[in-house]
Amino acid sequence: MLNFFKNVFKKGELRRRIIFTLGMLFVFRLGAAITIPSINADAIAASAANSGILGIMNMLGGGMLERFSIFSLGISPYITASIIIELLSMDVIPVLAQWQKEGNTGKKKKDRVTRYVTLVLAAIQGGSLTYAFDNMYGILGSSSLWNYAYVVLVMIAGSMLAMWMGDQITQKGVGNGTSLLIFTGIVASLPTNFITTFNNLVSFDKGTQTMILGILWYALFVIVYLAIVIFVVFNEGAVRKIPIMYATNSNPTMRTKDTTHMPIKINSSGVLPVIFAASVLAAPRTIISFMDSNNITRTIDTILNYQEPFGFCLYLLMIVLFAFFYSNLQIDAHKISNDLKKNGGSIPGVRTGLDTEKFISTVLNRVTVVGSIFLVIVAAIPIITPVIWSQTSNAALTLGGTGLIIITGVALETTRQIKTLITRKEYHGYIRK
Repeated sequence: MLNFFKNVFKKGELRRRIIFTLGMLFVFRLGAAITIPSINADAIAASAANSGILGIMNMLGGGMLERFSIFSLGISPYITASIIIELLSMDVIPVLAQWQKEGNTGKKKKDRVTRYVTLVLAAIQGGSLTYAFDNMYGILGSSSLWNYAYVVLVMIAGSMLAMWMGDQITQKGVGNGTSLLIFTGIVASLPTNFITTFNNLVSFDKGTQTMILGILWYALFVIVYLAIVIFVVFNEGAVRKIPIMYATNSNPTMRTKDTTHMPIKINSSGVLPVIFAASVLAAPRTIISFMDSNNITRTIDTILNYQEPFGFCLYLLMIVLFAFFYSNLQIDAHKISNDLKKNGGSIPGVRTGLDTEKFISTVLNRVTVVGSIFLVIVAAIPIITPVIWSQTSNAALTLGGTGLIIITGVALETTRQIKTLITRKEYHGYIRK
């Protein structure tokens, strides 16, 4: 570990990249702490920004929505726009499907369209949230059209600036710019969560025995938390390797083969299935929360509440379905089979073409079963924990769940990215121009 940090700061360009990344993250967190002018901060504190789909947005932004900061939307509009464009590129819109095949040129065109869609979504989300929160909690000092336009404009500007900062970190920093912004927001809230948990579990004014028991409960909480981190790290790094053989000589009498492998991650869909499932269930509940309460709205709220038995089962089922959907979206067995056939590659013991496609699909679905079970376990922990461990009722959200998968996955990916940059610089001296 010490050698790793030594190598990181020993390389001049890598050191500049890290300093640039840290500077961008500092600016992002500084903006996240600044509440939009004309917003009533006291009214925000009493709002329901930690519930439903608003809670997901607040979690991804590290509490920025709860404070209605200038980065209150964060990069949520950009993430949503990216997902929409990717789905529409699956032969839904011919132009996007054609750009998908044009390599880097098509990617630039898609990125431009994604930014336009991000701008539209930021305006819609900013306007909807401002109206809803002002209608329910009176967060605006004066509910005039000018005030609405001003707040929404600041939210749009903050979201576009956050998107730009993510791009700059990707290009000039250590990479994974968008993921690092989410990572920073979640990590920033961890100290507060641990302090809150300690205050809830440990009491110093109820006797020595109660205090010691509380400290033991807190120690157990930290141990379980670390165990979950280890579990997530293990599963994030687990892959199924499919051997691939390539012919390296066109002469039949001298033909040799190089063997490599194609890795398929156990959890190839990442955290998106958990976010999608929670969002699908939370969106209707968020909408009806701004409506008058009646028997219908209460029934819908109970059915879609994943802290209730029916909603909990529905939540886990949707995670599994989204895991299979997104894994097959990420890994196109038909395209991989065609690419192997064109490049003279094959899987030992499997015929090229349709048999290869079926083999890859079968392996992908089998490992996705394991990956979806992993997601279900981690997503269920913060819901089940308060039921079997009442002492953590106020700290359940800090124990596992979406945020833990995100920060662990981003930390591992960023470490791999930095190691790649170190290795590239070490071999640079052997390359002569």
